[in-house]
Amino acid sequence: MKQGLLSLAGIALAMAVAMPAHALTNTIQNFNQTIYNLAQAYPCTVGTYPSSEGICDLRVWQGSCGSNDCTLVGTAQSQALAGATPGLLCLARNGLALDVNCFAVAAGTGTAAAPVSPGQFGPCFVQAYYLTKQVPGSFKCPDVYGLPHFTKDSSGNVVLQPYTYIQYGTGVRTWWALNFTQPGTQFILSVVSVCRSTPSTNGLPGPAVVHKDTWTWRVVASPETMAQLIEVMHGGAVSTLEVPCIIGEDMYDALKSAQSTLAGAVNGGNTTSIGNAIFDMEALIVSNCLFVDVLDPLQAFPGAMQSFTDGTVVPGIQPPGNLAQTVKIGSNGSAIAGIIDTIENPCCCKLLVDLEYISIYNGLIGQVPHLPVVHADGSYDPDDTGA
Repeated sequence: MKQGLLSLAGIALAMAVAMPAHALTNTIQNFNQTIYNLAQAYPCTVGTYPSSEGICDLRVWQGSCGSNDCTLVGTAQSQALAGATPGLLCLARNGLALDVNCFAVAAGTGTAAAPVSPGQFGPCFVQAYYLTKQVPGSFKCPDVYGLPHFTKDSSGNVVLQPYTYIQYGTGVRTWWALNFTQPGTQFILSVVSVCRSTPSTNGLPGPAVVHKDTWTWRVVASPETMAQLIEVMHGGAVSTLEVPCIIGEDMYDALKSAQSTLAGAVNGGNTTSIGNAIFDMEALIVSNCLFVDVLDPLQAFPGAMQSFTDGTVVPGIQPPGNLAQTVKIGSNGSAIAGIIDTIENPCCCKLLVDLEYISIYNGLIGQVPHLPVVHADGSYDPDDTGA
């Protein structure tokens, strides 16, 4: 057997050993701690460097039409670029491992700042922990996020079976970038610990009791988070072309306009207007997207051959301008490159799954049962039970 196959076999055996223990935690008393909703992107303020560095502030250069000072001050601040950053799930760590003791809860006030596991008192000792990532899958982009799967529970209700990934012990990741995370995705941290059923008396701890604390973080989407996502996609290069995945400035303006129309429709509450805005924005994305596995500048944007004084001749690149342009695909095909969607930067698919989420959130169900959403009041609608 090849070494790679042996490694896979070892992993499979390890999982087989671990799963019974994981299954046992389902019989332990569980306390659901605070559930947090996270955005895929957040607005931010662009910082500056110390003047000693001699690095100019991030800004729109306007030549004689505006200030050309390296440092923006006073009214010149209007030339500063808007900032946005990917959403992040960042968990406390001790060294390079999750600081799991922070998530083993005993008595508290019952608030987010001091959560509580009823009837539990310190000292507590962690016995096991694992992080579960659950991705619902998408009808819009199954190649990227997987096709959704549903089954019936013991009551005959149709329920979602998400794609599930589990990390244990020191393998738990504490830093997740969420700008390509499908809304509806959940990160669930389960911590099994031994605490005490009564407070310590005369220095002696009470009887030991085992319980599990469950912490949940959910990624959500809205027209407002899409606005920040568009800024993130407009600010990060996808190759040495130094171009972002929203490659056309005309496409960037069109997306901002479509997002504004969608936000206005959602705020107005008219279902027809919301549906029209979603339909138009989806059509805009699909018709102006270049879907490729990898962006090869030499193939997508070929230019004149370049010659050097030593006699070397190499293929050249013609970087694209501000307007979305038609790009050849293969020998006969073509596509408009307003947005670039690659395996590592699925920008079009990310925008499409956000529209999918917003459609369901606003009652525009494209399929039954539907995918999970979190409502404005914080209630979680995991799927349509079919009841």
